Amino acid sequence: MHIRILPEQLIHQILDSYPNLQPTKADIQIQQPLPAVRGNRPALTQVISNLLGNAVKFVKPGTRPRVRVWAEEEKDSTRLWFEDNGIGIEKESQQRIFQMFHRLNRPESYEGTGMGLAIVNKAVRRMGGTVGVESEPGHGSRFTVNLPFAGGVA
Repeated sequence: MHIRILPEQLIHQILDSYPNLQPTKADIQIQQPLPAVRGNRPALTQVISNLLGNAVKFVKPGTRPRVRVWAEEEKDSTRLWFEDNGIGIEKESQQRIFQMFHRLNRPESYEGTGMGLAIVNKAVRRMGGTVGVESEPGHGSRFTVNLPFAGGVA
């Protein structure tokens, strides 16, 4: 069931729940306003948790994670952006990262199962949206989540 969701409220709840997303561990900025979207609350929680978790995990050792979240309104949708200062992703790997069990890094370098972005992709598609990435090795990543617009601002 797809309902009207205020992404900003959801993000703040996620930030309050995860120790690795606390201000002592990472700089996470939310630029307002974030328009309401139509979706499934548990699925969108999983999507945002995975994207924020990856953004703070995949940084060079000794680097303080920085993440910026903002939104753009499209004609019939809202595009949520998640930009980080992480290690980046090579162009030829950018579509494969959304496949199940696909890992770009050795397990001893970064923890994970290779399932997170596949779950993000599947959840977003089930909510009638799309997910994408813009990235360059050494220059961080910008993930996008497009979801149906629900009207109004958080």
